[in-house]
Parts: sequence; C-alpha cells; structure tokens
Amino acid sequence: MGRLNDAVSEYAKKNPARFHMPGHKGRAEYNPGYSLDVTELFFTDNLYSPDSNINFIYGLEKRISECFFNNSNIKSFISCSGATLCIQGALLSLVKAKNKKNNLYMICGRESHISFINAIDLLNITPLWIEPEEYGNLRGKIELYARNENIDNIAGVFLTSPDYYGRMKDIKAAAEICKTLGLKLAVDNSHGSHLAFHGNGELHPINLGADISIDSIHKTLPALTGSALLHLNPDKNEIIYENIRQCINTFATTSPSFLILQSIEKAIDLLEKYGKIEHGRLAGDINLFLGKAVNLGFVFDNGEFYDPYRIVLDCENSGEKLYYFLAENNIFCEFFGKDSVIIIPSISNSPDDFLKLAEKLTEFARHNKIIPVKSKKFGYPPGFNK
Repeated sequence: MGRLNDAVSEYAKKNPARFHMPGHKGRAEYNPGYSLDVTELFFTDNLYSPDSNINFIYGLEKRISECFFNNSNIKSFISCSGATLCIQGALLSLVKAKNKKNNLYMICGRESHISFINAIDLLNITPLWIEPEEYGNLRGKIELYARNENIDNIAGVFLTSPDYYGRMKDIKAAAEICKTLGLKLAVDNSHGSHLAFHGNGELHPINLGADISIDSIHKTLPALTGSALLHLNPDKNEIIYENIRQCINTFATTSPSFLILQSIEKAIDLLEKYGKIEHGRLAGDINLFLGKAVNLGFVFDNGEFYDPYRIVLDCENSGEKLYYFLAENNIFCEFFGKDSVIIIPSISNSPDDFLKLAEKLTEFARHNKIIPVKSKKFGYPPGFNK
C-alpha cells in the first residue's frame, strides 16, 4: 500500500502546470507550514467568538469586505470549513428569520451542491426546484412559485452561479423579483469568488443585488483548501445579520484551522494590492490562449452569462483521452467528462502555464480531430445534486 504523502510529494516535485483547484497552485509563498499551526490562545483571537481588543478576526473581516466590494457596509464572515459551512449557516439564518419550525420551502436551482441538499434535509426544508431549462426565465419561475405557495412559508431563494462549467444565471433579474416579493436571495458563488476582481466587480452576486453570497475562495483565489467566505448586505437583512455568526457556529468545528486563517489573511494582503491588476493580466493570458485554441478547432461559450475565467475544452468523445494526454505532459486539469475537460485557472498560473497548455493542445490536435460538441447537455460534476 502506498502513502498519500509520497504521492503528493512526487506530484509537487514535478512542478506541474496546475489548472485545478486550489487557486494557490502549490506556490510556496502560500504555505504557512506546520510550525505555524496553533489553536485559540490568548494572543491569537477566536474565529467564532472574536475579541475586539485583539481585533484579528474583526479586522480581517472588515478588510475582506472592503477588498472585495470597496464597501465596509457589506459584512463578511470567515469559514475554515469551506463553502459547506457557509451554506449551512446561511440556510439556518433564513429559517430563523422566518420564525417558523415547520412547512418551510426553498426555491432553488436543480444543480445545487450536495452540501445544500444535505442542509435542507437537516433543516426540514422542502425544495421547489428550478430546472436547468427554466433558467432563462428565472424571474417568471420565482414569481410562479411565490404565487402558488404561501409566501410566508418560503424561506428564500437559493441559486448557484457560476456553476462548475462557468455558466452564470441572471442574478440581477432574480434579485429584482426577490426584492419585489420580499424574498431573500442567497447565491452559491463558490466558483466565482474571483469575480469581485473582474472589472468593477459587476459580475459578483452581491453587486448584482443578492442578499447573501457564499464564496469558496480556495477554488480560484490563492488560499488553502477549506477557505471560504459568507458575504451579507445587512442594510437589507437586519434580522439575518443579528444571528448569522451564531448560525455559522452551530455547524462549525470548534477547532478551526489557523493555517487556513493565515492563508486567508495572506490572500487578502495580495488581493488588496494586486487583485484587479492580476485578474486583468490573467484575463489577457486566457484570451490569448483561447485564440490559439480556436485555431485548433475548439469552440468556447462566451457572453453575458458565462464566467470569463472558466475554460471548458469541448471535444466530442475525447474528454478522457485529452485529460490524460495533458497529465502525461505535466499539465493537470480539474475534471473531465465524456466530451470535455474543465480547466480552472487563477492568478497563481503564470503566462508560461498557458503557453505549455497551448503547445500540448496543438500536439494533441495533430493526431486527433477536434470535434465541437453539437448538443451540449447539462452536466453535473462530482458533488452536485443529480
């Protein structure tokens, strides 16, 4: 039997081009090290019961909201247990805000993550599903459910945007109808935390009107696995704001990782100075790569409702073959399906990573015909409800 430590160490020694999570891509400067792994001490502060005198946690949360939104009125809360904890805390806060124990519903997207499914089961919430083919009329579907059910029995609306494949929903339209109906909108933005640093942040759910956004920052930003944030606009959510930290604590481990906390602080150090600059550079690298890939026969989704940083290499019946071809050439991607390979870049990827990827794609295309997928069916990656 082999050892995990050996396998991971050998992988790291290869210095591969990493197009998978986490967003730090294994760079040494984001590795705090065992010697810095501590617990709650009199000088370290406590994630779940912050001390305003020490001010490490409160201070970092304030920096996060200003860094992501240039707005200290937005309240940000830290999770060392990934987006799962943020989803659990958000849903419990929505339930408590309704002040009802039974017969609560949640309007939600069908591709919601398994952590959401487990949470609504635990909280005895009945889902009112919006199917993928209905996403083009989010406003109408939300309004229809609200009209057919007692609005007082609907805890809120929960949507995932962007999804694993970079597809984004019309969060602005959803937020507008939710506001009209008096419903709270929570968005699982786990795959879109970087959107706060694209342009003026206009693609981030909070800036599109969501009440709550859940950002799994380790996916596309340089933080350790398990790093996540819950953002809340308290101006519209006084009741939720009063109990949100308690709701998060209800599900949280009592031993949060200080290595994760330190990595979040380091990520904010970087993003405060270079977040928008580096995401502008990354967008340029991606666009240059896409131009080369198009010349090889690849076709890419784009437009208003697609994450400009997510890359999906569609190649009919060749997803697995392409994935392992790239792995054999020291380029490791996130995921493959029958017809596609998912690439998750971040600002920790260098321009050279994209040059290597383009070079090997060119080599693959010499021996394999790239056939665009004609009919793209909705696909579910591991961890999503099916």
